[in-house]
This record gives sequence, C-alpha cells and structure tokens, in this order.
Amino acid sequence: MNPRVAWLIELQHRAFAKSPWHGVLGALKGVDENTFFHVPPHHSGFPWMNGSICDIVFHIAGDKLVQMSAAFENGTTTWDNLPLKKTSMQQMIAELHAAHARLAAKLASETDLSLTNKITSWGGKSMSAENLYLMLIEHDLYHAGQIRYARNLLEP
Repeated sequence: MNPRVAWLIELQHRAFAKSPWHGVLGALKGVDENTFFHVPPHHSGFPWMNGSICDIVFHIAGDKLVQMSAAFENGTTTWDNLPLKKTSMQQMIAELHAAHARLAAKLASETDLSLTNKITSWGGKSMSAENLYLMLIEHDLYHAGQIRYARNLLEP
C-alpha cells in the first residue's frame, strides 16, 4: 500500500474507532437511548437538526455518503434522499458503521497519485481527493467532541 494512503487510512480509523481519546465510537460508547435521543431546549445549528446525539450521528453518516457520492460517484445521493433513518440507536450506529466502511473501502482503493486528483465535493467546492479525506477525518473528530459535550451535559 502506498505510504500516504496508509497514513490516511490510519487517521480515518483513529478518528472513527481506534483513538483511545477522541474517536466517534468512543464518544458513543455507553450512551443510553434517552441520552441519544434527548433534544436540548435550545439549538442554533442547522435548521434540519435538533441538537440531539441522534442527529449528530445521522449527520456524520450522511456526510460520508453525500460527499462520496458527489466526489466519486454520480452525485445522486444528497441530503434530500439519504438512505438513513432516525430509528433505534442500534440501527443508526449500524448505519454509521456502514457509511464508514464504504468510505474506508474507497480510501483503500486510492494511490498516492490518485489522492492528488481534483474532485468536486458536495456544494460544488473543488479540492484534491486527499483534502476531502482529511476533511472527513476532521469531521469525525469535530462531531465526536460534540457528542462528548452533550453527554457531559446530560449524564450524571
């Protein structure tokens, strides 16, 4: 495997699951259904989100799918037609795993050279494939912090 690709794969897996400090799955470990679905009394984020951990998980998984579709596929998967459902916590975490696996498989197919290819991300922004992967790694870390913060406010 190419060194740059291997490094990005390691970073991606750490941000999602392997980090002993800041990964998404670590932030979700031990969360209960009440905390997962709790809607805070005030939320000033995106209008289509309510500030719950449920919505954060939906957003993390959805962004992986939407960005992959825009950058590497035909762009038909959008925020308006995501195949994700806000159902049980267990089902949503399974969908999060599936979205991560899809992204990981695509990244594993890259080469150091293909990482320099220009792609168009969701919203029409042009960047290198490598920068898209880095953005999605940072996205996991950002939202893992949000989940931890929400849990700190809600759990005894």
